[in-house]
Amino acid sequence: MSIKHCIIHSISLAAENEEVKINLRNEENSLEGPAVSLFVQLKQALQRSATRQYGLFDPEMGDNPLPAWLTKLQQEEMGFVSVTQKMAEQLKIQLSDHKEPFSGHLLFVIEELMEHQYFYLYWLTHSDAQYVDSALDVVDLSYVNASKINYVLKLDFSQWQVKDWQQYLTFQISRGNNDLAHAFTQFSGFIAGVNLQQQTNEFLEIVDQYTESLEKDQSNQAKNTIVNYCVDQDMNGNPINFDSLSQVLDEQQPDKFSSFVAENLETPKQEIYAHRNSLKKYVRFYGREKDLSISFSSDRMEDSITYDPTSGSLTFNQVPKSLQAQLSKYLKKQQD
Repeated sequence: MSIKHCIIHSISLAAENEEVKINLRNEENSLEGPAVSLFVQLKQALQRSATRQYGLFDPEMGDNPLPAWLTKLQQEEMGFVSVTQKMAEQLKIQLSDHKEPFSGHLLFVIEELMEHQYFYLYWLTHSDAQYVDSALDVVDLSYVNASKINYVLKLDFSQWQVKDWQQYLTFQISRGNNDLAHAFTQFSGFIAGVNLQQQTNEFLEIVDQYTESLEKDQSNQAKNTIVNYCVDQDMNGNPINFDSLSQVLDEQQPDKFSSFVAENLETPKQEIYAHRNSLKKYVRFYGREKDLSISFSSDRMEDSITYDPTSGSLTFNQVPKSLQAQLSKYLKKQQD
């Protein structure tokens, strides 16, 4: 990881009917120490999030100044500090009608990885806690909760340059405060570039077609390999690259799967982002109600587990030994 720039500004509304205030820093924060550690935690939290979205700057929002500022930043026509200050001021304008008090800090970062640059904006939230000081008194404090990311905007500069690519922005908003979420969305100009669930389902249908000709064990192994690869990519915030996946799936024929995908995709692509929950449900069935929770691998169907859609009954012909022990113990108590 290589952080090239880092700066923090603050934004707050003390009380209803007052003006939103921003406190702008005029120099970049240190590229070493706690600020870097905080960014690493925030980045990991974004990668783990299953609710992040991928999209682009809304082409219908011609008055959105962010694309122009970021272009000038990339072309070194504007400095990092200046761009972030303007963005903080723009966010203040979007929040001018907000009524409920709030307080936050805006962390701006430019990261460079393998000649690719990424621009991040995190709205930092704080949580209250207590600690015992040197005088052994309990003292209140407020700390940055890196595990709770409410509002995030990430731009991949390289993907931004790709013609017709509509997933160069990563976006995260919390629905806990609809007014703040709306303001942040309007500020960013973000629109979703793809329906992740639909795109993932289309990809999994192709996986079904690919594995139909395989023996059952090979088919199950291939499906699990594909899903594990895709989930790992998603957990790291990376797209699914079909060429790389194809090599992992079959080292002897490294182009076999990627060629099959290219032939069957409605719109040919080299890589896609995926919907994590849809991937997991593809190889694992699970459901939960108030007093019941069931989860099992899909390759157990028709083997040791059968389902009757007419009666809605699920039959287990083999149960785990630990569950057998619990059931035996329960029945013994009932008989005593």
